Amino acid sequence: MKITDDLPHRLDRTAERVRRATGVSLAFAGSVTPANDLVLGNFAGPTVGALPGVTLRHGEGLGGRAVASRRPIAVNDYFSCDQITHRYDVVIRAEGIRAIAAVPVVVDRRPIALMYAAFRTDEIVGDRIQDGLKDEARALEQELVTLHALRGSREEKDADLGSLRERVREAYTELRTLGRRVSNPALERALHDIARRLTEPDTDGRPLENLTGRELDVLALASSGLSNKTIADRLGLSSQTVKSYMKSAMSKLHATTRLEAVVLARRAGLLP
Repeated sequence: MKITDDLPHRLDRTAERVRRATGVSLAFAGSVTPANDLVLGNFAGPTVGALPGVTLRHGEGLGGRAVASRRPIAVNDYFSCDQITHRYDVVIRAEGIRAIAAVPVVVDRRPIALMYAAFRTDEIVGDRIQDGLKDEARALEQELVTLHALRGSREEKDADLGSLRERVREAYTELRTLGRRVSNPALERALHDIARRLTEPDTDGRPLENLTGRELDVLALASSGLSNKTIADRLGLSSQTVKSYMKSAMSKLHATTRLEAVVLARRAGLLP
């Protein structure tokens, strides 16, 4: 999952917190596109509908400049400000906005969003408003970075666990196969005992008939995707005998296919 996958939801919540904490007429936010444009789509407070969905070009208007500079910007009279381009005056005028502050949300040195706080009255965007907006933007940055790190760690652990499980399954199959090739009964029992320790019984409350050693051998090899002929070669049996063992195992496991038999055997702890 990418760091921006659930960004809109988090921007909605942050905008709500900004408005409650500062008391501004309108708090809103936008996501930065790969082309570094800004798309406004998250609002807390009434809007006449002129702002939602507007795309601000990189460097244009107050928001576009804040994204380009990666720095907060605040103006108390938007229309008289000569520090920004006025490409979007029509939209701002339609919403009745006068004073406005914008703070970029920066992750890994790249702006990914922009938070706004705006007044429609003669009130000014003072230090309290700007500090509150900055605090919420920084909190969102920290939240996103932390979640991204946790997800990356979890995905890495899941990949390691999947690799470990596959190695356990391969070891189990090799032990079962090797146990059938040795001529020493004591060694055969020892190998099968080691293989058995790699399974974790969990019958899920369903009674199962005991599978024979040969049936387990056949299922173990089948779980690796081997054909009946290959299983027969590995175990020194005929293909017909392997089919017989598989049919018997499927019956005991109440399975209708080879794959289902393998899945049920694993679920029951008979295979790792």
